Amino acid sequence: MNISEIVGAKLPEIKKLLFSETTEEAFVDAKLVDGTIIRYESLEIGSALSVVGEDGEIVAAPDGQHELESGEVVRTEEGVIVEVLEPEAEEEAEEEKEEEMSAEVPAFDADAFKLDIMNSVATLIQSEVEKFAKNDKVSDIEKAVSLMTDIVEKMAATPKEEPSKKVANPFNKGTDYSELAAKISAVMQKQNK
Repeated sequence: MNISEIVGAKLPEIKKLLFSETTEEAFVDAKLVDGTIIRYESLEIGSALSVVGEDGEIVAAPDGQHELESGEVVRTEEGVIVEVLEPEAEEEAEEEKEEEMSAEVPAFDADAFKLDIMNSVATLIQSEVEKFAKNDKVSDIEKAVSLMTDIVEKMAATPKEEPSKKVANPFNKGTDYSELAAKISAVMQKQNK
């Protein structure tokens, strides 16, 4: 079996492992109150939110708030969910804002703020790592790399064949540069001493 046949036999399997649409099964389609269809993996901060056009084209959701038919409201920036408000939580949030505006502003504690931010980031990173660890796509990539490694090893083990026809080098004008190379080498050796 020559290299072309090996590559031809393994390439469809590699393509399937690397480029299969296995992640699309995890997406959920929903409607906004205006009838627009959206697609997301989960309604949580950090997840991508896309809009499915009438022609089936999928684009990132525009920045702003989007109200689902279920009553949930999500706020996106650059196609990523940055805030999720439950139906009742939105009304409560507005009431809390009004109360906060009328209440006295407490002193700002920078250390507590930094700690809260760091804890939030650590939690978000941990959840993303756990999602990635559960993803079957990693094992598919490992299989594809293994298949490609086998092909490369077989290519490396294939004996080199001399070309059947000598190809003329258009850059070779018949000039012998070996004398010039020897002079340059001698000058460079003198400079390094």
